Amino acid sequence: MKAGGGAMGPLGVGLTGLVTVGAAFGLWLGLRAVPPGETEMIEAAAARYVSETGGSRTDCAGRPATIAGVRLVVTCGADWAVALDRWGRPVDGFGAGPGT
Repeated sequence: MKAGGGAMGPLGVGLTGLVTVGAAFGLWLGLRAVPPGETEMIEAAAARYVSETGGSRTDCAGRPATIAGVRLVVTCGADWAVALDRWGRPVDGFGAGPGT
């Protein structure tokens, strides 16, 4: 019989590696499940507005929506708006771009 506590055997090393990989994968999935913040959503819509119209990012503002399925409405300038869902994607049927 061996005396004392030596290094982990191959089974312990493999199990530790498996647990570490599982924890890292779970963390990665958890971080992907977090929707973007309102600031990120407004910034993305403002960037789209600038690329489409040449306007200024400071022309844009966001407000919470009261429409089911819409988290935020971003308006830019006098006639550009986009409705966004909880993941920051444009919502179909609510328009985007000039005149909306």
